[in-house]
Amino acid sequence: MNRPFLKVGYVGLLVIIMSVTLVIIFPSKAPKMPDGFFTPIIAFEFIKTKAEVFQLFVATDGTTRQAMVNAMDLGNRLDYIYMCLYSVFFLLFCQKCADISKKKLYYTGMAIAVVVLLGDALENRQLLGITAKLENGDFAAELSLLYFFTWIKWGGIAAVFLLLVPWFAKGGLFSKTIGMAGSITIALGVLAFLNRSMITEIFSLAVGLMFLFMIIYCFTFKSDEIL
Repeated sequence: MNRPFLKVGYVGLLVIIMSVTLVIIFPSKAPKMPDGFFTPIIAFEFIKTKAEVFQLFVATDGTTRQAMVNAMDLGNRLDYIYMCLYSVFFLLFCQKCADISKKKLYYTGMAIAVVVLLGDALENRQLLGITAKLENGDFAAELSLLYFFTWIKWGGIAAVFLLLVPWFAKGGLFSKTIGMAGSITIALGVLAFLNRSMITEIFSLAVGLMFLFMIIYCFTFKSDEIL
């Protein structure tokens, strides 16, 4: 049987490999994070105040946790590769949906994927800027821009899922399950935007699960399932 998403799935495998690499590189724990967070990089991306930054990276004796800073910086630099991979995955997936369905709606998803890539790149610039200025504490500008670019990225990802929900809703059981997971992820994203809390961590985990579901879908979907 023809599997039209197969090549997209190969890109998805690269996304998985890079995801695992980043999980290994980024710090797995931190002495102090904002309430509700348990993943240092997610806490960093959604951090709001200078005090929270110092709690994350500076010990009680005033010394910088340099090992954590180095791990964050390395992970954020390698993240440029990751953001390119998952953005290409989104682009190709949406393009394939557009080609198969002949609906221009999915081209919007391709455009959003580009916006997400730009948002993620600019988010990383702020993160690297903050760690570079830890010693003098002059990172107020980066901190204020971080919130904006972080939500361009995460909100854009949720928007792509929203556009794809109708596609998945037309398929079989697994496809409908992905559509339902996408709807739940979007709802979690809204809640996280309204209230930074543990919901934010759950939202990020849901996004990761959606990527995994979509990659599996690429290898299991057959052309005769098209309605």
